[in-house]
Amino acid sequence: MPLKLKKSQTHSEPSSTKDELSGPWGRINPEPQAVVVLRLCKKTSPSSEETHSYPYRSLSCWHWRGGVADETLEIEAGSDLVTVTGRGLERLVEALDRGTLETLCEFPKEVSVEESTAIWVSEIKVTHESEA
Repeated sequence: MPLKLKKSQTHSEPSSTKDELSGPWGRINPEPQAVVVLRLCKKTSPSSEETHSYPYRSLSCWHWRGGVADETLEIEAGSDLVTVTGRGLERLVEALDRGTLETLCEFPKEVSVEESTAIWVSEIKVTHESEA
């Protein structure tokens, strides 16, 4: 007598988690407290990029201003002040709180952005204490 194959009782769900955790704006690690360094990728010209990396232990505080067209997120990292401008930044604040924000990348307005993209980073500005 042949064996009958048993069909799974649960249907597989499409993975929308990946869309929430990564995109042209950067990446959030799904594991809490898994990230040791926050990497910021800033466009210096259309063909070049500048990268700043900060150990999480150097991040002292962050402040988010939402409810406006261009939200801002200010992160104090050692003696630097990092100002992130964009939309959907509240999700990044949550990731900072959990220690899961891994990478942030500028994604200028000139580049086509899908309206469904929840997070979008239009500018990353790094101000060093000596410049303030």
